[in-house]
Amino acid sequence: MKQIIRFAIIGALALALVSCGASRKREASPVSTFIMPGNEYLSGDGLIRAWGIGKSDSESAARKKAKMEASTELASVLSRTVNSTMQQYTAALSESISSESKSLLIEKSSIVVEQTLVGATIIFDRWGKDDSTGQYTNYVVMELKGRDFLNSLYKELGKQSELDKDLLEKIFMQAIDEEGKNK
Repeated sequence: MKQIIRFAIIGALALALVSCGASRKREASPVSTFIMPGNEYLSGDGLIRAWGIGKSDSESAARKKAKMEASTELASVLSRTVNSTMQQYTAALSESISSESKSLLIEKSSIVVEQTLVGATIIFDRWGKDDSTGQYTNYVVMELKGRDFLNSLYKELGKQSELDKDLLEKIFMQAIDEEGKNK
């Protein structure tokens, strides 16, 4: 019973985070436009990244806002990447994977998404101050390692899974690269 309640709460949280990120109008990423040239802060090569901007007349409040926005976006990106991976993976193995294994994989993926988000690290943190308004602007980029997600998923599934780990990893890493290209 506790598992069902936990799964329902995690599902509701994931849906809330995804809908929050999708409903507001996003500005163009400052990372690739006017803060840093190049694509070193975009998702790819097994790394999932998201950015956030916070503005306030307090430096700490601006940073908190930036971290919250980056965390929300990271949850959204990870959720899209995992959903895409699970759809492609189950389609590729539709005949050799049982429906029980599919539902177990999807359930455990949702649990691991929440656990993995806790391990996000800040890889870029810059701020500026507009002297005319007194407003601070903080830019934050957060990162998750795709391999950490997969390792947590394998651990959560244990020995009871029929996973083709090589295929799952290949599809997941491709989904991360595609996410970076779509920015």
